[in-house]
Amino acid sequence: MESGLSRDTQLDARMRGKRILFIGVNDDSKDFILDMIVRLGFEVYAVGTRPQYQMVNKVQKYVEYDSNDKSKEAHHSEVIVKRVNEEIGDVDGCICLWDPEIPLAALVTARLGKPGISYTGALAAMSKAQTMEALTSSDLGNGRRNSNNVGVVKYASRCFTIESAADVKKCVEKIGLPAILKTEFGAGGMGVKLVHSLQEAVDHFNHIQVLHDEHKDRSYILGATYKRSCVLMEYVEGSEHCVDLALFHGEVVCAFVCDKGPQIPPDVFRTVITMPSLLPKDKLKSVITAAIDCCKALGFDHGVFDVEIMLTKSGPKLIEINPRVGGFCLRDFILQCYNVDLVHLACLIACDINPHVSVPEGGEKSAGVPSQLPFRHAEIVISESDVKPGPSCSMVGMYIYAWRHRKALKTTATPEILERLHDNGDLFFIRHEFQMREYDHEIPFCTVAVKAESFGKARDKMIDICQRIGLETDDVSLEELLDYFMCGHLV
Repeated sequence: MESGLSRDTQLDARMRGKRILFIGVNDDSKDFILDMIVRLGFEVYAVGTRPQYQMVNKVQKYVEYDSNDKSKEAHHSEVIVKRVNEEIGDVDGCICLWDPEIPLAALVTARLGKPGISYTGALAAMSKAQTMEALTSSDLGNGRRNSNNVGVVKYASRCFTIESAADVKKCVEKIGLPAILKTEFGAGGMGVKLVHSLQEAVDHFNHIQVLHDEHKDRSYILGATYKRSCVLMEYVEGSEHCVDLALFHGEVVCAFVCDKGPQIPPDVFRTVITMPSLLPKDKLKSVITAAIDCCKALGFDHGVFDVEIMLTKSGPKLIEINPRVGGFCLRDFILQCYNVDLVHLACLIACDINPHVSVPEGGEKSAGVPSQLPFRHAEIVISESDVKPGPSCSMVGMYIYAWRHRKALKTTATPEILERLHDNGDLFFIRHEFQMREYDHEIPFCTVAVKAESFGKARDKMIDICQRIGLETDDVSLEELLDYFMCGHLV
């Protein structure tokens, strides 16, 4: 979906004439990204499963190709590269923001001789179980040793794959309860649940299988494009944070940290979010370092990555790594707070251009971290000049769900009303879905957000406007959710 914060994109002179291949244009949810990249000055070419007629006038050239059979990705990449060479010619870089196509994009990128992530790393990131294995295993197969995972075992949690209902009991015996049960290859938080008993775990596994059958249009979010397996993961308590970072041939370009609010069990769905992080400097340092270390353990050293971290009393624990720009409102929050567009950065890095990033002046709270980090960074920005204080504002947002905010979305806070409030500057309406699906308990319809010069003022502004338009729920108040950030809950 097009966000409310990133509609204006200025031409980047470095991009003029650069030819970028956008891989995985499989539906229209990424069309606004295509438009934005064109406005940056790129010549945009694309590969996807959509019919040719839908892509007319959207890109310079479109290669329609059915890559849905994931057991033949090596073959798919050969065919795609052959067609790209014949129909498009040389490109300067490749980019993919569509989760199920990231491994294929890695193969295509490598065959075209462009910088990017490895196919092995992409597959490991897709699988929650393989991600944890990458942190704990020194054996990469074929006699190769993983020298990148030294010191990262501490970030791993126990995790086992569930192929059938019969596997659930074995996994529960290994991990114990409570535990997190979720799809192995899913995205967007679909199917994540905290289970407290063996029966609850079996029931939820079976429920996920039903979701696969009933919502085939959402199969990519459930991970069914690869496998219908699930994982049972050790439950760790703490505060949740997202680190969105950019690496250029192993060097940290920038990283930005947000804090996520409390989850409401048993369905572990998102509630509220704030940026910049309110963590103390030492905790902020540990979260950023963990994110970078985990990326490198999977062999990721070039690109933009979204890393979810749980900060526990014993230190950071990895939840998952997405080898792409962060989803939902993250890109927009970073753009508003720091005037840095991660999609822009991803395009530059894909074309092997080292970005120059600086943080705007202003902001009540400097997010600087100690100089002991192996890079000069605030939250975090490396540039050729001295790091400037930042960020320029504080953002606070609430995730809005069709099922949870049903009444308001149909009366006092319809999409039309939210759009009008956005246009008037009263709030930011960041839409994630075209349709309001009440069966999507984990996927928010949109994020409603505000900005101010401090978290406290943004909090008060958010509570005031949500009360005025009826975006409150019966289970827990917005005030209580936001006070989570102020009451010592951040570990």
